[in-house]
Amino acid sequence: MSGRSSITKKALALAAGMTAAFSLAAAQDAPQGDLFTLDASFRERFQTISNVDFASGDASIWTQRIALKARLQPTDFFSATVNVLSAYQSGDDKSPVDHNSLDLHEAFLDLGPRHAFLRAGRQELIFGSQRLIGVRDGTNVRRTWDGIRFAATHGDWRADFFAARPVSVDPTGVFNDDSDKGRLLAGAYATGPAPAGKIDLYYLFAESDGRATIEGVADQRRHSFGARLFNSDGPWFWNWEAVLQTGEHGDNDIRAWTIAGITGRKFDVAPLAPAFTLSTNIASGDKHSGDGKLGTFDALYPRGNYFSNLALLGPANFFNVNPSVDLHPHEKLTLTAGVNFYWRLELADGVYSPSGALYRAPGGSAARYVNTAVSLGAAWEATERLSFEAVYTHSAPGRFFRETGPDASTEFLELTMQVDI
Repeated sequence: MSGRSSITKKALALAAGMTAAFSLAAAQDAPQGDLFTLDASFRERFQTISNVDFASGDASIWTQRIALKARLQPTDFFSATVNVLSAYQSGDDKSPVDHNSLDLHEAFLDLGPRHAFLRAGRQELIFGSQRLIGVRDGTNVRRTWDGIRFAATHGDWRADFFAARPVSVDPTGVFNDDSDKGRLLAGAYATGPAPAGKIDLYYLFAESDGRATIEGVADQRRHSFGARLFNSDGPWFWNWEAVLQTGEHGDNDIRAWTIAGITGRKFDVAPLAPAFTLSTNIASGDKHSGDGKLGTFDALYPRGNYFSNLALLGPANFFNVNPSVDLHPHEKLTLTAGVNFYWRLELADGVYSPSGALYRAPGGSAARYVNTAVSLGAAWEATERLSFEAVYTHSAPGRFFRETGPDASTEFLELTMQVDI
């Protein structure tokens, strides 16, 4: 970690940035007309973590993200959108998920009426609760794609058909990001009414050259068939999802699956208006190495902070239980507390990162329990355009980490300010 004086300087810079943000929010321009709209967003974030990767060694980073988005719509059947992004990460080691000097984050055309249009160009893809396709907003550089998408609505149903390649970020260049020719995502995603709430039905095809798994490195073709039931109306809310995956990884046949569930209850009229949530999830792992089958579930392109803002572990070869509570002492202030208990499902498989990379190999360990993470958070919507968030997480490794490598407890603190203009 940086020295005490360095951290103090960063804290002072954060305070200065917050003061500037107040001035910026107060001086915002009047809303643009329908022909042309211009939006901007500004995010400052400070993160500090002890015992990185459960090993000795601390780190702290400062990130800043500025985005300017312009949209021109001369007719009801045509519009053009451009989103320019500048993302900065402190330190010498620039990560492509946190640093992008200056580039086109989005640049696309919409052709057709609102109920049936074609979008072509660089664009974000967000579907469902972002368990499989998300923008990865927890990092400083959001995920974006080069491709096409057709969206149509009929009655209460909407369907999207798309094919795109993820954009590879060069953290040191300017306007030089390009499509990753070794990866492709295509599919169909439909949303409509269900007897209780709404339902998503989808098919996804993911192609990835040189994909590293517990079975080795090989070209992979993976098919995902999924369904999601969800509802947020009324005191009870839920978000349940199931996915079956098939395909090939080199000479291995893919047979993987996941079941994820979030169920909760809101008490709006009670003191502090609490909302209690229970999240339970399970995803398959590989049972036997070298048997010609790959059983590890792949979440494809999920949101990075799948379990918490401390994005260390991913949804593969695991099962977890995560109770949490939200409190609202004020209509614009939310306090959150939760604990995540995390196990391995298959002993022959390891533990994975949010990107799907193997984070810790099984190493012959017969232990299932991996980690306990306690998180506390506070979010304040100061105005419609200005918000602040603070998150603290204590992560305590379990027996599996103790038997396979470094097992130091991790402390994580994140402070965020967001301005939307």
